[in-house]
Amino acid sequence: MDPEHKSLARELSQDTLTTLCMDLGARPFQAKTLWRWLHVKGLRSFDQATDLPKKLRESLADHLELQSVQVVEESLSHDGTCKYLLELADGERIEMVLIPEGARNTLCVSTQVGCPVGCVFCASGLLGVRRNLDHHEILDQFLLAREILGEKELTNLVIMGMGEPMLNLDALLPALDRITDPEGFHFSPRRITVSASGYPDKIRRFSKAGKSYNLALSLHTADAEQRRLLIPTAQHDPRELVAAAKDHFQATGREPTIEIVLLRGRNDRIEDADKLVRLLKGLQCTVNLIPWNRVEGTPIALERPYEDRVEAFREALEQRGLNVTLRRKRGSEKNAACGQLRLRSLES
Repeated sequence: MDPEHKSLARELSQDTLTTLCMDLGARPFQAKTLWRWLHVKGLRSFDQATDLPKKLRESLADHLELQSVQVVEESLSHDGTCKYLLELADGERIEMVLIPEGARNTLCVSTQVGCPVGCVFCASGLLGVRRNLDHHEILDQFLLAREILGEKELTNLVIMGMGEPMLNLDALLPALDRITDPEGFHFSPRRITVSASGYPDKIRRFSKAGKSYNLALSLHTADAEQRRLLIPTAQHDPRELVAAAKDHFQATGREPTIEIVLLRGRNDRIEDADKLVRLLKGLQCTVNLIPWNRVEGTPIALERPYEDRVEAFREALEQRGLNVTLRRKRGSEKNAACGQLRLRSLES
């Protein structure tokens, strides 16, 4: 292996890593020790691996990179929410967010550089998608967050950052396997929620992964025509997506969450609530209402809904028997919307 071109340690198979260690003069048990440091303890610096000889640690540092993401900017809100702009090894940039709430610490990670879905209310897709993240780039967001939190526990993981997770399952599922591995980081699948804006066949593939992950379906409206306006790439009728959500519940026993970003005069009326109630009939779920965070440069004119309309919408759903949560605005006004920090950095 050429020391001039370092490999990412967590990208290597166990056999390849063992071969490298042996070439550097290590013993087989030391290669296993390094593997455990990488995939169980979340090694972020070779200096941490004090049970390996110093000379071996120095040689490993000459040949391997431990981190595929680096923090280049932080945006801290008064409520403690912190958004991180991360730079990848190839210079591309993504975002992750840490959200503290009492004893609960939630991490929101990205799966793509940009987003191909093109939701008109979201900053992530304004410049399109650049590429998928590799599994180690998803995993490294998790490890970085644990390092930032220090002694505080990371309690929840949501895959709702930049990108469409269902379009990168080949990297996401292996990353989640590492995160939930009982022999590794042993993070509970029940504390992981993955977002989907469509793609019912891919939702079913995700549901059959053999883990009790949670699904958050970004539906936004029960009206197919209105949904195509809000999500120009939407190819499936909302009924198909709800059917996939029902299949997820049957496969995992986990009730899906139905995400509704509320926009003034577009999907926040009582008649919109009525349509949503009819669509979700027979699905055990929670509806999560999200009043829109303003994004500059949206392709159509949008407004945040009035508070009384939000409350009326929630009451209409609850009176008709749906379980409803309301997400209060978190994060600074300037950079609260997903993808806004990256967009601002690219424009500067």
